[in-house]
Amino acid sequence: MAKKPRTRKPKKQAEHEVAQTDMLSDMQAPHEDEDGKPEQEPAEDDSEETPVEVPVEKDLGVVLGQLSVRLRQEESAASEQAQAEDDLVAAELETAEEPERKPERTEDAVPTDEDEARVPVPFEMVPEEGVAVPAAPAGERLGRAKDLVRDGRIDEAIALYSDILVQNPANLKARNNLGVLYDELGRLELALEQFEAAELIEPENVELLNSYGSVLGALGRYDEAGDLLRRALRLDPGDVSVRASIGILHFRRGVYVTAEEDLSWVCEQDDAHGPAFYYRGEALNRLGRFDEAMQALERATVLQPQDARAFYTLGHLYDRKHMDEEAMLMYRRARELSRR
Repeated sequence: MAKKPRTRKPKKQAEHEVAQTDMLSDMQAPHEDEDGKPEQEPAEDDSEETPVEVPVEKDLGVVLGQLSVRLRQEESAASEQAQAEDDLVAAELETAEEPERKPERTEDAVPTDEDEARVPVPFEMVPEEGVAVPAAPAGERLGRAKDLVRDGRIDEAIALYSDILVQNPANLKARNNLGVLYDELGRLELALEQFEAAELIEPENVELLNSYGSVLGALGRYDEAGDLLRRALRLDPGDVSVRASIGILHFRRGVYVTAEEDLSWVCEQDDAHGPAFYYRGEALNRLGRFDEAMQALERATVLQPQDARAFYTLGHLYDRKHMDEEAMLMYRRARELSRR
């Protein structure tokens, strides 16, 4: 029997059949995953088309769970913050509705003059700056300063008053007394600085206004001096020192009659007021009432034995009376005091 001749398939047809065979094998053989384990075949679906499944990450459920927890935490934090803000607003409203309570007396402590123990004292206000400062303590240091003045140790008294003001600039008494010392020494500008500062602390203090007006009068600023002294007199019409300062201001202005009237009243009220007796004697001398002037000036030399002016004027009055020996004694005493 004769063999049929082998027909040779075209090359493309052969490759196509090989590809179909490989595809059939892939469909029949189970696929293996990366670990070499066979994958489960999907269940057959009766629908005509099998939907294409998108591969999903294996930990998607875990991620969704974490996301859900985080959202709940953020919601909880936002709720707590909102509640805190509501509570704060409610507290502010409650505080605003409460009646204002009067604070108790504010106190602070400042050192005493004896030691460093602290004693509560009330506050006072400084009007210019509106700053609360402690009231000036009346301690032994002020007393020691007065004793130094009485003993003639003026430089030491000035140093002590200055130190007191370093410790407490609002000490009105120390400022006024220091200004008076500068005034008596003829250092009027320094006295004026102390009185200006003291007025800021207590502008309605009669003693201060009297001292302030007196130094302005000595500087020739008569109108300003008169304003301050009249203000002091309105605050205390019976103050002898203020009336004396007004009388002295009238004398400096050359109004001798009014000056003598004011100073005569002062001498009647206070027979130990040295300046009043001196300026009354000077006013009487200028008015030609020499006998009365002599009496007033003799009293002034007793009350103010360190004032050379009273001795000098009294020497002139003795000369007028031809009391030569008494006049020489007065002139000599005036020269001695002037040399100091």
